[in-house]
Amino acid sequence: MQDVMIRIREAELVNIKNVEYGKIEISNDKASPHKRMSADIIGIYGQNGSGKTAFVDAMWLVKHLISGKELPKNAGDYIFENEETATIKLGFDLSMDDDHYQIFYEVEIERRDEGKAKVVREYLAYKEFVDNAWKSKAGIIDYHVKDKEYAFKPTKNYRLLASKNEDVQIDLGVAKKMSAKNSTSFIFGSELEEIIKKSQGFKRYTDIMVALKHYANVNLFIIKNHHAGMINMNVLIPFSFRLLEEKKITQGDLAIGLLKPSVVPEEVYNVVVKVLEQMNIVLETIVPGLTIGLKNHGKQLKEDGNEGIRIELISIRDAIRVPLKYESDGIKKIISILSTLITMFNHPSVCMVVDELDAGIFEYLLGEILQIISENGKGQLIFTSHNLRPLEMLDTRSIIFTTTNTKNRYLRFANVKSNNNLRNLYYRSINLGGQKEEIYKETNSFDISRAFRMAGRVIDEN
Repeated sequence: MQDVMIRIREAELVNIKNVEYGKIEISNDKASPHKRMSADIIGIYGQNGSGKTAFVDAMWLVKHLISGKELPKNAGDYIFENEETATIKLGFDLSMDDDHYQIFYEVEIERRDEGKAKVVREYLAYKEFVDNAWKSKAGIIDYHVKDKEYAFKPTKNYRLLASKNEDVQIDLGVAKKMSAKNSTSFIFGSELEEIIKKSQGFKRYTDIMVALKHYANVNLFIIKNHHAGMINMNVLIPFSFRLLEEKKITQGDLAIGLLKPSVVPEEVYNVVVKVLEQMNIVLETIVPGLTIGLKNHGKQLKEDGNEGIRIELISIRDAIRVPLKYESDGIKKIISILSTLITMFNHPSVCMVVDELDAGIFEYLLGEILQIISENGKGQLIFTSHNLRPLEMLDTRSIIFTTTNTKNRYLRFANVKSNNNLRNLYYRSINLGGQKEEIYKETNSFDISRAFRMAGRVIDEN
């Protein structure tokens, strides 16, 4: 089995939500690919509605596509207003045993009816590291839904795969139609995967494509803000997790009820037990005296007639056991992401993208956790936040600021000295400027006060 490591190097957004254009360089490791990489942390900061969540949503769409899943039903709503298409570009670093590559993936989606979208173009290319230098970029697959003569280009790669085999040519045509019909990726769709795995001449490309698909399925975690919504309503607590047992990886999301005990299959119960065991090792150190337990209420039939186990999550402090629903939202937020955070800390090929990481979490604790990950972790963590404590704890290259310019949404501060306090510099830049782009759309306290008074009169009149 190949030893594979994948890391995201950069991301580029075109016409995604309120971002007409924005580019973020993620990897801080500019050394030779032979170097074992340490943690990459990127915090995205800015005022409301300035493109922070747009980045998370773009990564969410890409995860769907590269993992071979359909685009979300409302994917068309993520396309910039008055535009029909949006484009996302990602750069990856990929190592397979002693082979090292830079991978370039680009996808263009087009708006359809009822908020839906479809893939109209995909491009996959690579550079190989040979004799201590990067070779020129070479295309693997350049797919466009409107191309009629070939299922994809470059022509030499199409012929390498299809040759003169009419059955393969038909299968490629079917794969193309299925991608358009189901709003899935052509490159990472199951139909093309079955075709390329049978071709020995396509093996190098096949290994790259399969590695990326495995990465998106198992090692790329996108935690959107609806997780926090379920927690705040005290209805469910979603657990994002990844477990490795006997070389088998189990990964996914579990939603456990908070209002009343949940009935889950026995295999899910076993996973929850292991996730809690893993989390409690860390939880006790960041929230002293707290562990999370699982109360087994016994077996019970589920609605489908199959037998399940009725479980309830509880918090334990000084031997006092209470239902988890009575804990703070901040504690529940930490618990919901902790398993994935542990995995990202220990594995260089795991990337975790979290919207509003700071929601409900004590700012001092947040800063401490991020500093520990930055100094000792191995994976990649990309998060959005309004809490400014990390600006004092992280390296300046780990902080991205959003701008008011929709055509240039993301930037790193220029001219930051080693003795500068980035938090103070951020406030100063808001008030006085000094950066290449405006980072805050100025508000007027008089106008805000007057608007409150006028709104009050409307209420009184009604």
